[in-house]
Amino acid sequence: MLVKGQRKNYEGSREVDREQIERMPAGNGDITSLLRTNPAVQFDNSQLSSKTPGEISPASISINGQPHWQNLFTLDGMGMNNDLDPGNTANNASELPGRSQGLAVDTDLLESITVHDSNVPASFGGFNGGVVDARTRDPKRELSGKLSLQMSRSQWTEYHLDENDPELDEFEAAFGTGNQPEFDKLITRATLEGYLTDNVGLLGSFSRKQSTIPTRVFGLSHDTPEANRRQDRELQIDNYFLKAVWDINPELRVSGSLTHAPEEDRGFGSNALHSYRVTQAGGQALNLTLDWKSPVGLISQKLSWSDQHNARDSEADYMRIWRPSTSKNWSSSNVASEGGMGDIEQSQRGLAYQADIHWHPMQTGPISHRLHTGIALKHDAVGFERRAPYFSNSLASLKPTDYCAANDPWCAVGETINGWPGQYMTQYSLLEAGEVEFSTRQWALYLEDDMRYRRLSLRPGIRVDSDNYMDQTTISPRFAAELDVLGNGSTLVTAGANRYYGRNLYTYRLRESLEQMQVSYSREDQNAPWVAGERAPAGSKFSQLDIPYNDEVSLALSHIRWGTRFTLKYVERKARDQVSRAWGSQIGQPSEAPDQLKPNYYTYYNGGQSDSEIWSLTVSPMLPLHLGSSWTTFDLALDWSDINSSGLNDYTSSIGLLWVDDPLIMYDGSAMRYSERPADNYNRPWTVRLATTTVIPEWNLAWTNFFRHRSGYRRVAQTGQFVEYQGQLLREWLEQDYGSTLTWDTRISWEKPFTRKQAAFVNLDVTNLLNKRIASTADKNSTGYEVGRQFMVEVGYRF
Repeated sequence: MLVKGQRKNYEGSREVDREQIERMPAGNGDITSLLRTNPAVQFDNSQLSSKTPGEISPASISINGQPHWQNLFTLDGMGMNNDLDPGNTANNASELPGRSQGLAVDTDLLESITVHDSNVPASFGGFNGGVVDARTRDPKRELSGKLSLQMSRSQWTEYHLDENDPELDEFEAAFGTGNQPEFDKLITRATLEGYLTDNVGLLGSFSRKQSTIPTRVFGLSHDTPEANRRQDRELQIDNYFLKAVWDINPELRVSGSLTHAPEEDRGFGSNALHSYRVTQAGGQALNLTLDWKSPVGLISQKLSWSDQHNARDSEADYMRIWRPSTSKNWSSSNVASEGGMGDIEQSQRGLAYQADIHWHPMQTGPISHRLHTGIALKHDAVGFERRAPYFSNSLASLKPTDYCAANDPWCAVGETINGWPGQYMTQYSLLEAGEVEFSTRQWALYLEDDMRYRRLSLRPGIRVDSDNYMDQTTISPRFAAELDVLGNGSTLVTAGANRYYGRNLYTYRLRESLEQMQVSYSREDQNAPWVAGERAPAGSKFSQLDIPYNDEVSLALSHIRWGTRFTLKYVERKARDQVSRAWGSQIGQPSEAPDQLKPNYYTYYNGGQSDSEIWSLTVSPMLPLHLGSSWTTFDLALDWSDINSSGLNDYTSSIGLLWVDDPLIMYDGSAMRYSERPADNYNRPWTVRLATTTVIPEWNLAWTNFFRHRSGYRRVAQTGQFVEYQGQLLREWLEQDYGSTLTWDTRISWEKPFTRKQAAFVNLDVTNLLNKRIASTADKNSTGYEVGRQFMVEVGYRF
């Protein structure tokens, strides 16, 4: 474990160690929530929405201004990214919501979390933002264990809402998944660990996170006894974890871990009868590591297998749209919907191998060398399956009738709101059952030489990646340099120039095949047979893409004074070839075969870019401050960022034709290119973060505080007006600033020892202690706010 204040990796990494994990306000116990102290990390504006405090999924983060799906998540050195469709938020007949962190690992399992945000070593690849490297704990020597319960409730939560919000009534009625005026969260944890022999240790752990959220399935316009009922939405994340270590001899160690981390969201679709569904995510992973202190150096080999999936089991494999009637009487609006979205599953099964050699130091004249070489191999099997045919119709397909044939599900007798004696459907769309499968292979080679000559250290490196998905080979040069100015380690100047190639997602290829599973059926009248029409042409086209990349330049100055390390760092990122979605006609690729490809098909292309500048200043004492028998640590971090984005690097939504050519716009009175305007998410221009921990041993008490003063949320939007500039009319954009905010999160930890090895403990977390009203989103009609003061209590017993 690193000593507090110790440096590593050429001023490009920050670690949250075990002590900090235990003492920081834990939130839902997910990895990303513990990264709030990192100046390179920014969070989704909607992550702490006051309308959805019952959620338990890990938060999405941006590192150095890059998309949240372009981070690399690793567990014990092996990747755990979900590359199926991580940026998607839709939940419909062919799509499921995604997340880049494939396994929602509970932080109670972890020894450390290291974020590599700049000067990232060549052993890491497949990211544009940064690397979140989580390391699990080894078992303790003595037989030990822990049991705990953690709870939070809506009654312990302050909500901040916009009184002018036109959807406020829907929030109070708990309509849909995005309105949560009531919830109950419960987190259960149990751990047992120890050594079976002198050299074999085991650690077993279980945790369950549950959230129960009463919801109204139908909107307020549906005023019937059926529609007014509330039903519970239930969220659950489980972690089953087993780790073994075997110290065969002083030079050879084997370790392995098995993680089973399923997630479920059990709830209902909006405004539809028979719409119950269970949405699943997560999966399992097996990691094996062999470390050998060989005559040439440390040789580490890792083998991992993972099975991740996103799936949905629906109560119904159809969606029927009716006019409200005496027999379809659960709706008082113009539409009565019945059914769900069908059963689908997406899977990503991977087998990976990585071998590293950290060579013993070598000398060439006055220069010492520490070589690090490695190889990484990976095979992924990707699949999409619709497990049963899915049927749907539109309101326009309905016609009047006064009778229904037996066993005709597309017909209903009963007077409708427009006076028909009954209704039947003349058309429906069928999404066929079927599956799409393909596999990808990737390999990487990397080499670094950490060279030292007197007070100068250089780390040139190179990484070569190749895959058969995009059929490309990329070369990533990595370089970092450090000068020990005085030769005693007190003043260090670090510089770096690096390239990072990112991830290409599997949804790009899956979408093309899914679009070809649709067939329309029609009938002349009730007595006529259903006739299949022509198969719908594909609405999406897959093309192999360039790999998105970031070029990075960094400079840092670190100085130790008064027993404290002061570090000033600058990072510049230029992101290019970012993947965007557009209609083919927008980018000069019209459909040439309308019977096979829709005229308005969409495709993915490398049309996005962004530029980011991040300044940060961190202040970290090397040793705790003592007052009597108590001691206090603190970390102070200030950051300022300037992030400009073309807005084209959101692959989940199509861009407008207007923005493909990157025109001039008028932004807050200044003419600039569309791509030069500031980003409006993951972009608080400046933040001051202060974390303190005070420990009073004689009281068995620890008190941790996290203060965060952030610049305000910025709404960047078109006004709909035009402004004249040098003889041409430019579209006007304005920025609305909602003001800076200070939040204070705190944790008080107390324990009652019974013996030297046994104790009961209590942790009280309070987030937004001052109950500040903080804007997080806005549109022309209303403002969204972060959740107010919230309490969470954990009680437990350890031995």
